[in-house]
Amino acid sequence: MTTSSRSENTRDALMDALYELFRTRGFEGVSIGDITQRTGLGRSSLYHHFPGGKDDMALAVARSARSWLHANVVAPTLAHGDRIARVDRMIAGVDQLFSGGGAPCLIAAMTMPGAPESVRAELGSALGDWIDAVRDALVATGTEPVSANAAALAEVSRIEGALIVARATGNQLAFTAGLADARAALIAVPITV
Repeated sequence: MTTSSRSENTRDALMDALYELFRTRGFEGVSIGDITQRTGLGRSSLYHHFPGGKDDMALAVARSARSWLHANVVAPTLAHGDRIARVDRMIAGVDQLFSGGGAPCLIAAMTMPGAPESVRAELGSALGDWIDAVRDALVATGTEPVSANAAALAEVSRIEGALIVARATGNQLAFTAGLADARAALIAVPITV
């Protein structure tokens, strides 16, 4: 293994650990000590990768999450196909992202007060990308833009709400039901064009 490969593996493992810490504890709930304990890296190694400290780490996690969301939720929703195919691809990506309702939402955890504005803006944009993709998929399959936008906002909100209920109650079926309801509602949005 080359030095470059080891460095990439270290960074990937570090990003995975940071993602889990931030999505389960939020920005304020994670300390540099928590990160060193979880990763086994000393402060100097962490600052080598992230010179700006915890704020840089959180922003890197937010950017990585946005990239993952784009590749696994947004792009599949926008890919060619009929409405059912587009919605089903989106639902599959979201189900994977949240581990069937068992994993917390990074956006919810990291947009609370205390998180850097750059992190909150990045994650807000990620959520906006998802809503826009659902809207655009509905428009591409025959719904007029105003109705498509309202449906996209309502159903992404339903999914996020179902995740919160599932996590708070420990009942992953609440998330499964929310996804199923969102799927049915998006498929049923009237074709108007």
